Amino acid sequence: MKTCLTAVVLLVSVGLLSLSSALVSAAQASTPCGEAALPAPIHDVLKAKFPQWRPKQTSDLGSDDQQLWLKAHEKECPGVAVGHFESTGELSYAILLVPKSEPTSGYKIVVFSKGPTGDAYSWKLLDHAEGQSDGLVISKAEPGKYSDFERTKTIQTKLDGVYVEWIEKGAILYHWSAGRYHKLRVSD
Repeated sequence: MKTCLTAVVLLVSVGLLSLSSALVSAAQASTPCGEAALPAPIHDVLKAKFPQWRPKQTSDLGSDDQQLWLKAHEKECPGVAVGHFESTGELSYAILLVPKSEPTSGYKIVVFSKGPTGDAYSWKLLDHAEGQSDGLVISKAEPGKYSDFERTKTIQTKLDGVYVEWIEKGAILYHWSAGRYHKLRVSD
């Protein structure tokens, strides 16, 4: 009887371990900053062209900025924005890259889009800087009307834009027009 009970306990334990590891794997796959957030060809380019960099994670933000980000963008990653940035027919991926070794010591903002043949991704560097990048996040801006922070210039976008924000400090909108990205400082 004791052997039978030990076998049942062992089977239940193994079953629970299997279930918990499956739940952890599912949770990691569904996190907005996980590898599943980007297509495999983009991961390949990131590894080849930016080996010392990675997409910014929620954990890279200070605690106050994390709370503000999660309140406004609960299911989004502060380092990845997906939208129709260059075309209504194809999704593009804007990525806020930070150094792997010191995530607050610089950044690169790169947009990946499918080329004219539609099979390979090409990338464009929108911005980069050395030094502090605390509170920097990116997200998708819906098509619409935007003004600069001085209200001297207004634009109407037909495609999604890349919204780059220093939380509670300022923001820039990158938008596609006439075959290239333009930037508009929307808050200061």
